[in-house]
Amino acid sequence: MSDPLAKLYQEITKDRGEPLDVWEIAALLEVYGIRDVDAKEYGYTDVFELAKALWRYKDTKSYPKKSITSQQTPPPFKKRVKKNFIKGLAFAMPMLLQSIATVIFGFALWSNIHMDVTEATIIALSTFLAMILTGGPAQVIGRKGLYYLKMNEYILAAKTIELLFGISMLKIIFLSVAFTLFNWIFGVLDWHLFVIFITMFFLLGTLFLAVSIYYVFEEYETILYFFIYGLVWVFVVHYVLGLDYLQAQFVALAILDLTIISFAYKKLRDLRKKTQSEGEILPRPSMLVYTLVPFFVYGFLYFLFLTIDRLIAWNANATDQGFFLWFDARYEVGSDLALLVFVILMGVVEVVVYEFLYRLNEKVFVYSIFEYEKFNRSFVEFYKKVNTTFIITTLLSIIVVYIFVSLLSLAVEERALPFGGYGVFVFFVGSLAFAFLANALMNALILFSFSRQKVVVKGALLAVLANFVVGMVLSRVLEPYFAVIGLLVGSVVFWYVTFRFLAKMFGKLDYYYYSAY
Repeated sequence: MSDPLAKLYQEITKDRGEPLDVWEIAALLEVYGIRDVDAKEYGYTDVFELAKALWRYKDTKSYPKKSITSQQTPPPFKKRVKKNFIKGLAFAMPMLLQSIATVIFGFALWSNIHMDVTEATIIALSTFLAMILTGGPAQVIGRKGLYYLKMNEYILAAKTIELLFGISMLKIIFLSVAFTLFNWIFGVLDWHLFVIFITMFFLLGTLFLAVSIYYVFEEYETILYFFIYGLVWVFVVHYVLGLDYLQAQFVALAILDLTIISFAYKKLRDLRKKTQSEGEILPRPSMLVYTLVPFFVYGFLYFLFLTIDRLIAWNANATDQGFFLWFDARYEVGSDLALLVFVILMGVVEVVVYEFLYRLNEKVFVYSIFEYEKFNRSFVEFYKKVNTTFIITTLLSIIVVYIFVSLLSLAVEERALPFGGYGVFVFFVGSLAFAFLANALMNALILFSFSRQKVVVKGALLAVLANFVVGMVLSRVLEPYFAVIGLLVGSVVFWYVTFRFLAKMFGKLDYYYYSAY
């Protein structure tokens, strides 16, 4: 085809219906990545002038006939529920593997019951900081990368992931240097402890960022295999090469980081080779930042929320220890075991969100424009049933996990699973907190699908503040372990903010559906 305009028209309308007007052609040009500066190469002042020139090619091709209904028949309800429940469980499995390995073997990728309390405190601090400071970048990598993948814009997906991952890694390097200079000037930690801190911070920060790429592809099972692979390396380096536990974990994490990054790089290279992508030019940096800031803030706040109660409890526990934090194994175990309830509920969350979106896209074709009240009411009823199921699942999960852990604690030594005393209190309160948090996350995911990020960010911010204030007060007035009450109150606040808006939204779901984008 010798005519460059005819060729361009064929490319921007590939696999698309017949354009309605010049404005739609201009939109297709912009989706394809054509800017005003590119339009000048075709001899036109801007995209709109180029679109007017392309309009005359409208009748030179045939267009595919597209049905308004889905081209793919969804799997049966029971099969969908099973698949998405397992998918939700797999999402949190790596952290669960870490806890189980610690109980059974005495160590995992970054935990170890054989180290002293000082080293355990330093490793916990570096872990929490790595989670908090990579939470925002991991969230934006996942959001923007998955957005382009769902749009079948594979080249843009690869470019975006590579760009955001590269910037995030520079951030980890910068923070590592900054922490080193700070400690060198002020001498907060002796160099033995600081080397442990900075090494674990860098390796875990890199790990969390690298894993976020696989969350983009929704390959949760692959992530679990990677963590098992890293755990195997801890065994090999410790038992075969004879290094101590901490050194073995450093080596295993370094190998795991390089492995995940290498495989991720190959996946991104393969994405770039897919020819069906339409655009290759990334949005302007200002637009990229504007669209991703809410997700960055949310990621930061979410992981801060998950860790702040433990930091408060350990700070209150450090009164006579000469350091601002002091690891509390009983509190940590109670919190980690409460996460088992959270893992189960995340399976329910995945099922609910999928079913909600599936029913939404189905029912918009079932009800006419004059039946909007029936449309809205059907989802109010759906949400009520969901929350009833959620409450029942929560209660059953807490009972089952408590019985399981109680039996397990009889089979292992107290040092491996210190679950008695106030650890049981932390478990029950933490379980309730994670139940409210899981329900809030369910609400948040639905709100994200309606482009209501500000509501979620507001809820997360208020939750962090409530967690901090209540935890600080109760841990000082009563006992350090009462910081877990802050986690519960913060979770309830997060749930209430998202629930309140969601209840309002369901009353006018027809409006929010059509105004989402």
